[in-house]
Amino acid sequence: MSPTASFLGVAALILSSTLPHFAFGSEAEFIGHWEGTMVREGVPLQVSFDFQGSGPHLSGTFTSLTQKAMDYPLTALAVHGDAVHFVLGDSMVFNGTLGATQITGTFTDDGAKGDFGLRRTVANPMPYAAVDVRFRNGPVTLSGILCIPRSPGRHPAVVLLQGSGGETRWGTNRFIADRFARAGIAALAYDKRGSGASTGDWKMSSYDDLANDAIAGIDLLASRSDIDAKRIGLHGHSEGGIVAPIAAVHAPSKIAFIVVEDTVAGFVRDQDVYRVSHQIRQAGLTDAQVERALDLYKLMIEVLRGAKPYGELETASQPVRNEDWYQWLAIPPKDSYLWTWYPKVGNLDTLVFWKQVHAPVLLIYGERDQLEPVDESVAKIEAALDGVKTPYTAVIVPNAQHNLTVQPEPGAPFFWWKAAPGLVDLVVAWVQQRTAESH
Repeated sequence: MSPTASFLGVAALILSSTLPHFAFGSEAEFIGHWEGTMVREGVPLQVSFDFQGSGPHLSGTFTSLTQKAMDYPLTALAVHGDAVHFVLGDSMVFNGTLGATQITGTFTDDGAKGDFGLRRTVANPMPYAAVDVRFRNGPVTLSGILCIPRSPGRHPAVVLLQGSGGETRWGTNRFIADRFARAGIAALAYDKRGSGASTGDWKMSSYDDLANDAIAGIDLLASRSDIDAKRIGLHGHSEGGIVAPIAAVHAPSKIAFIVVEDTVAGFVRDQDVYRVSHQIRQAGLTDAQVERALDLYKLMIEVLRGAKPYGELETASQPVRNEDWYQWLAIPPKDSYLWTWYPKVGNLDTLVFWKQVHAPVLLIYGERDQLEPVDESVAKIEAALDGVKTPYTAVIVPNAQHNLTVQPEPGAPFFWWKAAPGLVDLVVAWVQQRTAESH
């Protein structure tokens, strides 16, 4: 689910599954920290890039604090003399000219064009330590980064969970870890199993598996002398918000609080139908096509979760395979991982776990989330928590999408989409209050 969210074009910054290609030129002039602006339609966005390494190890990262993205890896990078070329995600392409203290050029993003200018500067030192860590859950090795305050004492801590798909520690979770660490709270961001430097395969795993990964992260933090084992919690967005209450039920004595954003309240399969029903209605189809597409999608979900045989889907699909709406649905082929993975997740009812959560909860939804029924989801989780007298705070963020960003309306003047203002600060303050109360 996580949506997650991308960083300069919602779907544009999903990291490419192919290995980065690097070429080399004036590396000595290129390596370092660069800050500046990207300008599209006259609107600037403050950004920074970091380039490091040499030879085959040359690499780069992107940061936009406005968009809650930090140290996001570039997918391609080339330097030939004073010509610089790099790619962010799958579609944002930069071409520039390298000078002694600046890089200037243009970028394109799915047909949109703009200019960018960067200047070489020295990055401000972090007020915390950021160390690479590894921990294990059975045969799976999870790799991540631990941001820990430099101040003395045993710190409260939070484990940051991933959204759906192959998410890594970089981008949003790295930004959130930075904000926590600056506030005196240690934060662990790690690559989801089967992603980044972590082993295993999320496509073969259940939510129980992911919850046990999170608990292994808690155990890593609890083993450290600079972290207070009684003040460790979880933060999860979208799919991470499914995993968090499961972990809280599996290990109630280890989890002091949970923060959950834009997550499923009820059966996962029902959320999938809700999400796709919105997308279908926005796809420009006729009413009749929408009805037929939804019927077939609901049948596919029933087959995926194991409630109906695959033959029923084949029979229903055969006469409509050439229809545009059928192509839009993108029914997975029979050899897709979805047929073995979905029964492990689609049949899960998250409310079963919410009714057993006793750790304090901060529950957050974006007002304009079209992947979850916001009011209904908040009401269901509130009722579950009320039933066991669990303390909670519920927040609906004005104008925010599922990934908790604010974006221009269709046809409205362009502005760079941005993270919902003040939200991360609110989350950090809530955790500070909760961990101070329990100290």
